[in-house]
Amino acid sequence: MCVIKLKHNKTNNQTKYYIGIDVHKKSWKVTFRANGMELKTFSMDPSPVKLAKHMNRVYPNGIYVSAYEAGFCGFWIHNELVAHGIANSVVHAADVPTTKNEKVHLRDKVDSRKLARELENGSLNAIYIPDQVPQELRTLCRLRKSCSGQVTRVKNRIKSNLIV
Repeated sequence: MCVIKLKHNKTNNQTKYYIGIDVHKKSWKVTFRANGMELKTFSMDPSPVKLAKHMNRVYPNGIYVSAYEAGFCGFWIHNELVAHGIANSVVHAADVPTTKNEKVHLRDKVDSRKLARELENGSLNAIYIPDQVPQELRTLCRLRKSCSGQVTRVKNRIKSNLIV
């Protein structure tokens, strides 16, 4: 009798995980989707590093794709996520397809679910993200404009207190 042992080759069939992030200053609402199903929605501290560690711990060896809406926070979140191996897109809030029900119930949880769902469907268009140097020049120009406005205000206050 001949016994044949079959070796099971583990294939690198990586699952693609879609992450919708509704960003705020003090907390983020995050939704994970894979294979057409919502896996998890939760709130977390606003940290791309913690998100990347969580993904690697809970869903190891996956391909991670995320999206968040452009807003007050700029592009630092995008840069951090990309540095940690998460393919990220920044989208314009008005370009995200929304159902009538989602327009009525405006909550962070709904927004993160919507971003993850539309990211998985492939219906999101990312906005242009400038390189680091143009971002720094833009910040410098904004700071200069703000400072010159403050100087003008101080001069006007001094003039108003002078006796003519």
